[in-house]
Amino acid sequence: MKGLAVRLIMGLLLVALAACEPPPLGVTLTEVPARYVGDWDASAGECGSGGPNAVTVTPTEVVMEDTKVAVTGVAPDGETAARVLGRFTGPGQEWDGSIRLEITADGRELNVVNGSTIVPRVKCP
Repeated sequence: MKGLAVRLIMGLLLVALAACEPPPLGVTLTEVPARYVGDWDASAGECGSGGPNAVTVTPTEVVMEDTKVAVTGVAPDGETAARVLGRFTGPGQEWDGSIRLEITADGRELNVVNGSTIVPRVKCP
């Protein structure tokens, strides 16, 4: 009987502790944070050329070469990354999805993680 009581108390304690854990990361923002906003490209010399690595980030959309993402939510992941959820439109297609934006601590380089080769981009002047 004593063993059953101990197991019951331990089980209740574990449930109580689990309830104190912070919730998992989720969508908490409706716009892309300011640190990601701007024009980005593979090098400063390519800025403004509209080349294949150009990315424009605004609070409400992310525009890449052939794809535009209308932001529907943002899930921050620490100080230097965020998952951007949105409605993607591309040549003849529309779909819902997400991309991950990763910025360096100094805010000078951005990676857009979307399943293709990651090309570090610099912030354009």
